[in-house]
Amino acid sequence: MWTRVITSVCAVFVLIGPALAGDMTRGLTITGGRNANATLKLERANDPGPESGVLKLHVSVAQTSDLKGYGISLQFDPAKYEFVNAKELEGNLLKSGSGQETLFLSSNRTPGQVDIGAVKIDGQGASGGGKLVELVFKTSGTPLSSDFQVSESVLVGLDGAVDQLAHAEIGNLKPLPDRFHLNQNMPNPFNPSTVIGYQLPEAGLVRLAIYNLLGQEVRVLVNERREAGSFSATWDGADALGRRVASGIYLYRIQAGGFSATKRMLLLK
Repeated sequence: MWTRVITSVCAVFVLIGPALAGDMTRGLTITGGRNANATLKLERANDPGPESGVLKLHVSVAQTSDLKGYGISLQFDPAKYEFVNAKELEGNLLKSGSGQETLFLSSNRTPGQVDIGAVKIDGQGASGGGKLVELVFKTSGTPLSSDFQVSESVLVGLDGAVDQLAHAEIGNLKPLPDRFHLNQNMPNPFNPSTVIGYQLPEAGLVRLAIYNLLGQEVRVLVNERREAGSFSATWDGADALGRRVASGIYLYRIQAGGFSATKRMLLLK
């Protein structure tokens, strides 16, 4: 078994070297294994840091089983982004369990492309999901999901089986809010509906509700956990039973973590 593991891992590392040129699976036998349904995601780091013009992306995988190593080829617009470096995240999935160091390699020999790979060296496999690596770019523009593409990616199992990932997702790369905020509804005054925007710098339970001037709850628009980001909810001027409410001033209130805020809006018919 170990001969197959070493052969497969070495093949992946050879392919992520300068000869890769966007063809990770060339010369590599896709044997298929327990990671055929694994998924990969690229998303903006929750804490990008104070550096202006720096984009930090995190690569993570999910639904893995006895994962031994991986190889990923990411393509990007070289006119908009300058690749800086790649590093394994502390406590990443491949270090789980034993905490042993991995063999890690990154290459940016081809313009507009970065190739990364890593292999566990402790004789164990990692299962489940978690983050793997952080990629750092310099950019002067607004990052868009369409600017990046995972052209090829392979996973190597503990038994030496090699799977080519069929599903890779590029998440929302827009900057995360740096503070909680509740926007003024738009339009205001409104008839028959209006949109309420809000920003969350961190994930958590969010409750957004409508009240009349007597403080009575009219409608709950949001009452669930949300990830960090910018969101909006639409109120159609109806109460919890679907009945149209009367013209007048209404209050809307958000509660998220320790943050709360209330604003007024006017419904005119």
